[in-house]
Formats: sequence, C-alpha cells, structure tokens
Amino acid sequence: MRLTNTYDLPETIVKAVTHSYKPRQLPHRFSVSELLNAPQAQQLYVRHWDEIEEDISERIWLLLGNAVHAILEQGKVENSLKEESLKGIIDDNVVSGRPDLWHNQVIDDYKITSVWTIVYSPQGRQEWQAQLNIYKWLYDIAGFETKSLEICAILRDWQASKMGGGYPPIPIVSIKVPLWTRAETEDYLRKRIIEHTLARALSDNQQRPCSDVEKWAKPTQYAVMKKGRKSAIRLYDNEENAKKNLPEGTQHYIEVRPGEDVRCGRYCQGRPWCEQFKKEHGGLSEVPEDQQGYITDD
Repeated sequence: MRLTNTYDLPETIVKAVTHSYKPRQLPHRFSVSELLNAPQAQQLYVRHWDEIEEDISERIWLLLGNAVHAILEQGKVENSLKEESLKGIIDDNVVSGRPDLWHNQVIDDYKITSVWTIVYSPQGRQEWQAQLNIYKWLYDIAGFETKSLEICAILRDWQASKMGGGYPPIPIVSIKVPLWTRAETEDYLRKRIIEHTLARALSDNQQRPCSDVEKWAKPTQYAVMKKGRKSAIRLYDNEENAKKNLPEGTQHYIEVRPGEDVRCGRYCQGRPWCEQFKKEHGGLSEVPEDQQGYITDD
C-alpha cells in the first residue's frame, strides 16, 4: 500500500497512522474480521494491496479510534480481560479474534462510528451481531462463559442541534446484541468459511457480487417537505406513496434523496479492480465526490 500526504499533515499525525501490515492468507486460517468482510471485497483488498493508494487524511478516523481505545485501556475494570488474542477450531479451520473487553460474563465492543449508522440501524449492523457472537464462541472455548453482549457506539459526528426523533440524545449509545446459540454461531462460521475459501480460489472477475447488505446500500427515499422546515415531515420508500400523502397547497413538496452504496463509495479499497462496482456506477472506478455517501464507520 502506498501512503500519500496530499495535505502536508504534521509528521506526528503521519507516524501515528502509518502502521500498515500486508495481509496474509494461510490455508484453513481465518480472522474474525476477514470472515465478516464481503468475500469479493476481501480478495480485492488482499490481492491488490501493493497497488492501493491511500492518503493520510483518509486515516484520521483511525487515529480517533486508536486514541479512544488507548484511553479506555486506562479504565480499571475488575475481573476483566482486554484485547485477548483468542483462537478456536472448527472443521480443521482456525478462527482468530481479539475482543475489546470481557468482564463479569459480558463482552463489550467499542465502535467509533457515525451517528447516522445508529439513526438508520438502531440495533447496529448485522455484522456487529455476528462479530460479538463469534467472540462469545471464542471465549466459551477458552473457558470463559458469556451471558451478555454489548456494543458501545461512540458517535463522532453527533450534534446537539439535531436531537429529536430517531436522533440519539447523547453521543454515546449502548446496544444490546442478541445471543446466538453455539449451533447458530458454528453454522454461521461454516458458511462464511466456505464462502471465503471459494473466494480465495476464484479470479477477480469470478467473485460473487456483494449484496446490498454488504454494500451498506442506502435506498432512495422520498421526503415530504414543508417550506421553511429543514427536516422531512415523513420519509417514503417510493414516490407513489409520497405523492399520495403530500398535503394540498404550495407549502409542501417532495424531495428525492438518492440511494447510494455507502461502503463502496467510502470504504472499499478494492473498488478500482471491482467489475461489479464499475457496472453499477457507469464504468467508473471511483465515486464522484458529489455522490459520495456519509461516513458511517471506522
């Protein structure tokens, strides 16, 4: 990976975020983060690592995430385990992970994310649930029983002026994650291992396309608006329903809010080599700046 410093950021910032390690793929070995990633995105990232170019300015949220974890490390919690390296074996495959915190039979995971992640997904992303349940599986194997799973989401772009409705009242949100049975977790692991094993064997243009969930697809919405008011009166998934519920008179109108594949546009570093991305975005290998989505996760 080639790092650039387009904006001539201070050397201390540059050094703080330049820790990158070339990813390796070993037979029958998978990290939790790899299994949670979309197989196509994972393969493009690994295979084109040496060609990827990233600017230091794009890593500022990484700096914030590292800072928050460093501060949390100072918090003394009795009967706790922090960032333990854990491994489990399933069908001769090794799965490894490093949970943030285990204490009193509770696994806590800290996410530095956008407030809009919580607004659009109040229960968190699907992969968050899978991640914490795999961590529970790893701790069970290590002999530590877990009875509760929690996400602590720190909202980096929260604004007090937007409170109300589904907008969080404070910049920190705690999310209880549903517990899976051991059988459910192992079924999920087997399916993901099969998918990623297959992806490793296929060429770039043979990969399974990423699903809408994997792309963090945000559907087009139709907002019923009132002149002089900034927020929508109500949002609709199709124009027909928006028109049916549009109040009479000239004070109201419909605002179209185009959908977008947020992960593709902001986070997937394999997109320059992704045939799916090029097909779905008119042959472009990058999302035009004016069409890029909101930042949603670290």
